[in-house]
Amino acid sequence: MESKHYLMQLLNAAKTIDHLKQTHALFLKLLRQQPPHHYHYFMGRLLHQVLRCTGEKTNLCYAHQLFDTMPNCPSSFLWTSLIRALLSHQAHLHHCISTYSRMHQNGVLPSGFTFSSILSACGRVPALFEGKQVHARVMQSGFHGNKIVQTALLDMYAKSGCISDARAVFDGMDDRDVVAWTAMVCGYAKVGMMVDAQWLFDKMGERNSFTWTAMVAGYANCEDMKTAKKLYDVMNDKNEVTWVAMIAGYGKLGNVREARRVFDGIPVPQGASACAAMLACYAQHGYAKEAIDMYEKMREAKIKITEVAMVGAISACAQLRDIRMSNTLTGHLEEGCCDRTHIVSTALIHMHSKCGNINLALSEFTTMRYRDVYTYSAMIAAFAEHGKSQDAIDLFLKMQKEGLKPNQVTFIGVLNACGSSGYIEEGCRFFQIMTGVFGIEPLPEHYTCIVDLLGKAGQLERAYDLIKQNASSADATTWGSLLATCRLYGNVELGEIAARHLFEIDPEDSGNYVLLANTYASKDKWEHAQEVKKLISEKGMKKKPSGYSSIQ
Repeated sequence: MESKHYLMQLLNAAKTIDHLKQTHALFLKLLRQQPPHHYHYFMGRLLHQVLRCTGEKTNLCYAHQLFDTMPNCPSSFLWTSLIRALLSHQAHLHHCISTYSRMHQNGVLPSGFTFSSILSACGRVPALFEGKQVHARVMQSGFHGNKIVQTALLDMYAKSGCISDARAVFDGMDDRDVVAWTAMVCGYAKVGMMVDAQWLFDKMGERNSFTWTAMVAGYANCEDMKTAKKLYDVMNDKNEVTWVAMIAGYGKLGNVREARRVFDGIPVPQGASACAAMLACYAQHGYAKEAIDMYEKMREAKIKITEVAMVGAISACAQLRDIRMSNTLTGHLEEGCCDRTHIVSTALIHMHSKCGNINLALSEFTTMRYRDVYTYSAMIAAFAEHGKSQDAIDLFLKMQKEGLKPNQVTFIGVLNACGSSGYIEEGCRFFQIMTGVFGIEPLPEHYTCIVDLLGKAGQLERAYDLIKQNASSADATTWGSLLATCRLYGNVELGEIAARHLFEIDPEDSGNYVLLANTYASKDKWEHAQEVKKLISEKGMKKKPSGYSSIQ
């Protein structure tokens, strides 16, 4: 009895994880000769104390190791405590599910808190198959009428995108509180069913900040910024999620001014996510200088540089082709300002290529542990841009050997590579592979690549036939490519056809008129050339500086 009292004193006196580890060592020494139930009792109390200190990942690993020293633990409370502790760390969600599975195999009966915790983990992964298995166990265990469990079930189905299952749970609840209503609203908003979300939102009595946030974010994700703004303006407790959703929503529509208006309305200091969203918005819409300014302000204010912010800054730097800034950003990454994820590394490949350093781009590519289709596409495009056509084609073939399916961007890079080195038949073959083998619908960019490839080889009629066969997919760039090659080979007749289409598509682009005039001049048709130049003057258009034609 004294021994038990002494052990409890030791345990209660331990206030830190280090003290608990020391207590653990004493327990192992003192409990060696004790009956098994004594061992389980004290180790269980120790584990409970450790689980209260699991703020750090290392503490959680220690708790799990401690739990493993108690085979066939019969305590539902301890199993549930461990599951709830694992639930608090995103990286341990799968571990959380496997721990529940072990609990089930050991025949330990779960409580309502066990079910709500494991369902939360299944929703966050998401792990729908496992979630449905837990649902079946809920029904068997008689917890289907438990409000907390019902809400967890509803939330799990909603987060997994199974909106009809979520609604079935919702409709079967006798007592719905604001949490249940909000979970259902969030579910509809997540899949873009805003009519249903709005109906519930209007019907529910009490609303909380999560309900309002779900509605604003839902409309913003659906690009209905008029309705999103209407709700946002009357929302009392605005938060980082709503600010980011509004900035991103306006960003999708290219409305940088409104995105900035939202950003300026955020109380200072703005959070990392909002700053990153604004930076990304700038970068995506060609406001490269503003994006870099935002990045530098974040650094000055010691605001965390997230992956989104870093990728936005790298993209802006690539647009500016700023070698000094590219070195600065690379240096910041070396210092560890942001995780060097494969998304960041892919952006770096693009940036180094645009800044003229193909060797750094290749170095980044070769040191990456994980490469996806976007990484390969970026490196193929970099090789093509630097005239390394064969390297681009070889990498494309290697990518397929590794089981990665190319996408539309991959083929733009490959076709550009063929075009830069005059690989006519190879380019046409890759185009056929894209459409025939991979079933990829060609974009105007693909047709432009092929037209440019055929045009440079002097096969203008073949290029024109391709455009005629796919007239709906030909844009200004496609017709412009044909006109440029007509000028190169002095084909006035085809040049006039291409120009007519360009004047219809983009009548204000002076570069098209200049190219047509030059096409006439190449065949000594000076009167026609003068007429086109006169037309430029009459329309009040200014000739673009040399080297800046939208076509050339």
